[in-house]
Amino acid sequence: MKQSSLDFSKNEKTILVLILSVSFLIKILLAFFLQAPFRSDSVDYSTLALSILNGEYSLGGKPTAYVGCGYPLFLSLIFFIFGEGQFYVRIIQSLLELGTCYFFYKVSLNFFTVKYSLLSLFILSFFPSNIIFSQAVLSESLFGFFSMVILYLLLRNDFPGKLYMIFVTGILFGYAVLIRTAFLPAAILIPLYFFYFRKDLFPLKMPSGVIKYSLIFLFGLILVVAPWSIRNKLSVGTYSLGTTAGVNFWAGSNPDATGTYYSDMNDNLPIDFSNESERDKEYFKLGLKYASENPLKFLILGVKKIGYLFSSERMAILYFIDHEPGQTSTEVYRSVNPLIIMLVNIPYFIIIFTGTWGLLALKEKRFFIYGFILMWVLTVFMFVALARYHYVLIPFFILGTVNVIVQEKYIFGQISFQKKIIGMGFSLFLIAVWITEFYLMIN
Repeated sequence: MKQSSLDFSKNEKTILVLILSVSFLIKILLAFFLQAPFRSDSVDYSTLALSILNGEYSLGGKPTAYVGCGYPLFLSLIFFIFGEGQFYVRIIQSLLELGTCYFFYKVSLNFFTVKYSLLSLFILSFFPSNIIFSQAVLSESLFGFFSMVILYLLLRNDFPGKLYMIFVTGILFGYAVLIRTAFLPAAILIPLYFFYFRKDLFPLKMPSGVIKYSLIFLFGLILVVAPWSIRNKLSVGTYSLGTTAGVNFWAGSNPDATGTYYSDMNDNLPIDFSNESERDKEYFKLGLKYASENPLKFLILGVKKIGYLFSSERMAILYFIDHEPGQTSTEVYRSVNPLIIMLVNIPYFIIIFTGTWGLLALKEKRFFIYGFILMWVLTVFMFVALARYHYVLIPFFILGTVNVIVQEKYIFGQISFQKKIIGMGFSLFLIAVWITEFYLMIN
């Protein structure tokens, strides 16, 4: 017997709490039993966090602006309260993931009924990478939380009635940028939104309304990032929010570039200035020089970067796999139990592939959905890609997947011919990326 709409409505909170509670329990169990040393970016993040507790922001005893201070500040607060180590970081990040899932549920209500919004919540709550990255000392969980809260606020559409909300959104956006400086280009979406929908948002005072709200948002953002920028100027000699942008741009735009970080990159750096500011500028110049002289190769590299962005969840798996010195990541990946590889990757493949078509079929409130995806992909296209960078995009593709379920056989009728071409092209691209990755793994 099917459950009535009234009964389902009565049980909404129970189902919501049950989904969040079970997913949190799984993460807590992993926090106790899943062990992994600090590795890769985790080492730098923890070192920076400890330096903050010593009254500075440094690596190797020297002031740095290596990365934005958002995640190290988060870690330093946990270390200050609970002491060093990963356990409490994992617990706090598991709580953050609960918040991310809850706000994702609220976002889903903009597109679906309660029933299907709970389905969206269920998929994200038990999605392998959502669970795995809550246990990694990486910025994914913290950034994912702030980006989801920002999306929730932007979709509420109550800016004209509540002026302070856009200021709060700007503040939250600013901290998200300090966590991931690559998020900064997406800030342009908010003024563009005010301008594009100006007739609906500000029917009586269009030009002044667009300017006013844009400035309030930017003021909130600048209020958060300005102190960090000024600190960098005083300590390192640059207003830049992070001094890895130059080398990251060069890493994706040089004769040896592959689209991602490659094994011998650090052995062949053309510039190794101790001055971070000058080094950052020079690497940008080298990358721009190569791109301008080799536009076709730069375009091909950009496509490769997008391929790496949407490649498998191998980085989520490899973070927790011990390896011998000298082993390549592919060699380590081959040694992983195939059942684990399938358990983590098959849901990802399904969500990205199916979600592509559901996203193309969205009719309402799609400005920020499309905008954030496109800005993130464009940023990766310009700089360098890692597979774990797609973590922040997964909720969008879950929305798309649930949209396919909701519309079922009518889904293709909701998609224009032009979008069908885009969908076919991107679907074939995804299949080619995943087949190529599998082939390279087994050979």
